Amino acid sequence: MCSEMTRSMNSVFLAWQDPKERNWHTVGKLSQDQEPFIFDYTLGARNESFIPFSGMEQLDVTYKSDKLFPLFANRLLNPRRPAYKMLLSWLGLSEEELSPLQVLARTGSVKSTDNPQIFPELDLTGKSAIELDFFVHGVRYVSESARQRIKALKEGDKLLLMNDFQNETAPLALAIRTTGTPEIIGFCPRFLAHGLADLAADRHSELSLTVARVNQEAPLYYQLMCELKACSSQTRNLFNSQEFQTISGSIH
Repeated sequence: MCSEMTRSMNSVFLAWQDPKERNWHTVGKLSQDQEPFIFDYTLGARNESFIPFSGMEQLDVTYKSDKLFPLFANRLLNPRRPAYKMLLSWLGLSEEELSPLQVLARTGSVKSTDNPQIFPELDLTGKSAIELDFFVHGVRYVSESARQRIKALKEGDKLLLMNDFQNETAPLALAIRTTGTPEIIGFCPRFLAHGLADLAADRHSELSLTVARVNQEAPLYYQLMCELKACSSQTRNLFNSQEFQTISGSIH
């Protein structure tokens, strides 16, 4: 149905978890169109509990820098670290094709010291498609049997998405299960769940999910990478909430 496949990566969103309500909000957008790097706060940053990041205290300003902002640079593994090449292998990236936004988007920028997470901006234009690789979330919550099932998966194996509407903590969650003998092996990242649920219910759209790579020796978060292919005959923005709109009014 769709002829053109897109894997471009020039902008990512930043999500923050409210420490009181435990809800997640999209609070910023990082872009790079050649040079420089550009950061804008989004409407999600209007949350009364949110505190602007150091060095970027004004919500209505567009920030520009020739170097990656410290907020994001501190989330990248130092290339001199012994684990650097191993991490690239888990991510399925080579040093030749590497860009900061690719690494940030694929890892989700998970750190133990704070809670912000990063995810790529995705748009479907008419008769085009997108491909996205992501790590399965929530592997630590599945059974030991499911973890062993993950290790037995092969590249290209088909996976299925299913609504987990009785999930008390995340009623919009999308679980990921195997084919054949069904077994839940984790969850779709929260930033994709709502948009993909709408896409799956749309007769003008198609989507598929397969195993991209299995990293058996990696920590749980990096063990299973999926490849998502989404296609629509109509232009769609998978992130159509007001929270994703930037609020900048000047450049700094």
